[in-house]
Amino acid sequence: MTSSATTMPNISSLDIDFDDHVLSDALVAGMAELLETIAGPEDACAYVSSIAARLGADIEKQYKAALNVQHLNRNQLVAVLIDLKNRAGGGFSLTEQDEDRLVFGNRACPLGKAASNHPSLCMLTSNIFGRMTANAVGYAAVDLERTIARGDSDCRVVVHLRRTALEPDTREYFRDDASAASA
Repeated sequence: MTSSATTMPNISSLDIDFDDHVLSDALVAGMAELLETIAGPEDACAYVSSIAARLGADIEKQYKAALNVQHLNRNQLVAVLIDLKNRAGGGFSLTEQDEDRLVFGNRACPLGKAASNHPSLCMLTSNIFGRMTANAVGYAAVDLERTIARGDSDCRVVVHLRRTALEPDTREYFRDDASAASA
């Protein structure tokens, strides 16, 4: 019996759309979908905010240590917020500012395709921007006026530095005790 030996192609060279980014996108999108479906949009936002609070506190500590400061000033805060989002794959920039607010624009979501149709994931931005700003200046309110996750072509994130009339979806943040003690 003769059998013709079939040469198997190099498996790692096959054109398969799967890598660490595809895995991460699928995992994040799947978890957001499940959470939004089971818990509902509001509770999904609360859960993501809780995760973001822990992540943001760690990131804030790292930046403060690297800058050798106990308290971020306004210029450092703006630079840190832009840097951390862009390190994560975003396309953030400061588009406007005055004494009462900072306005950030973004053309690329750090969560990529995973965020599409999952606005609860925007709580990562709201919470991290809000808490870090509140820790720096004492208070913040964050309006996610436009988001890629809701289908907009870009994001517009307004961070209010003083109390203002709140829109229904505005989230308020206050300085946490640990930051107040070191300020």
